[in-house]
Amino acid sequence: MNGFKPTIGIEFDDKYIDAKNKLLEFIKALDKLTPVQKEHLAREFIASMSMAVSFEQFMNYMNNGGQR
Repeated sequence: MNGFKPTIGIEFDDKYIDAKNKLLEFIKALDKLTPVQKEHLAREFIASMSMAVSFEQFMNYMNNGGQR
């Protein structure tokens, strides 16, 4: 089914509890990956974050009229 599995989930009203539970789900998901998959995910994450930071800096530069 294209790598997707339908599930039923619970979303908490309290944003702190919801974030905490999502973080625990993330950690459990990481534990299921092989070392190669973990490395690939880490590389993708770092690349994405560096692109996001670069884009944010560019947007700040352009919003500032091209001035530093």
